[in-house]
Amino acid sequence: MIDLHHVELRFATAAEAADYAHAARESFREAYDTGDDPENLEIHLSRAFGEPIQRRELLDPQQRVLAAIEPGGAWAGFAMLRADSRAEGVTGHAPMEVVRFYTRATWYGRGLAARLMDGALAAARAADHDEVWLQVWEHNQRARRFYEKSGFVARGRNPFRFGDVWEEDIVYARVP
Repeated sequence: MIDLHHVELRFATAAEAADYAHAARESFREAYDTGDDPENLEIHLSRAFGEPIQRRELLDPQQRVLAAIEPGGAWAGFAMLRADSRAEGVTGHAPMEVVRFYTRATWYGRGLAARLMDGALAAARAADHDEVWLQVWEHNQRARRFYEKSGFVARGRNPFRFGDVWEEDIVYARVP
């Protein structure tokens, strides 16, 4: 088992688009594959994840991906950060959105999520963002508990398209 302190946090480059796409797809599947609607999950995965999609994200100057990399190069998790994005309840003058925040299931409960969030908040402070926000599916209790423990407060709601279904997400925010 890899020790948490051997995981490197660093910003990903466009050359890592394939690794990012794989980690994003698999970590999303691990978090949301409840077996309720596998067809809808596959629709979402095909729309949201793939090397060309993640390459565009990595090349966008408004976005950065903070990657948690295991020795040997496997992605343990990541936080996709977007500058100057807004949603209901976001009131900062220079907010930063945590668009995606995932760790691989093998890292659940091992402290990686807290370390990754600390890194995302540090990146927000370094770039002079005055508020950090994210949205999470209202039924994802594990993630909601983590964000609340990390100092985020519910501020509003935002729709999220999951495959062919519109769901309600809760908007959380905090000062970095």
